[in-house]
Amino acid sequence: MSRAVLDSYYAALRAGDFATLERLLTPDVCVQYDGPADVLPWSGRHDGFAGYRRFLTLVREALELVEMVPDATVTEGEWIVMMGRGVWRARSSGREIRVGSTNAFRFRDGLIAEYRVYTDTAAFAALLSSQ
Repeated sequence: MSRAVLDSYYAALRAGDFATLERLLTPDVCVQYDGPADVLPWSGRHDGFAGYRRFLTLVREALELVEMVPDATVTEGEWIVMMGRGVWRARSSGREIRVGSTNAFRFRDGLIAEYRVYTDTAAFAALLSSQ
């Protein structure tokens, strides 16, 4: 069930379908992205769907995901962890970086309750601060 939810989640994310995304998340969803908030304004904790939407909006204003290649998926209890490699483009400069990332999703009642991002935030900070 959780894997099917993630497949729907990523399809809705690519399409920018916030109505579907909201149906796939718990009302109290929590997003955590650790990084330097002065350069990566989406860094920090974002609570509820409004926080989740703000997180995505901030990322999309600065970056475009050019390519994402999944490497592995691990399921343990209520968690699904997806590891992959991606190419991101800074919207303001057109410069690109290739970075690995790990996305961890915790499920509750068949919905995404928590989303944590682990990536090379220094590479993203360098990309955006050198524009």
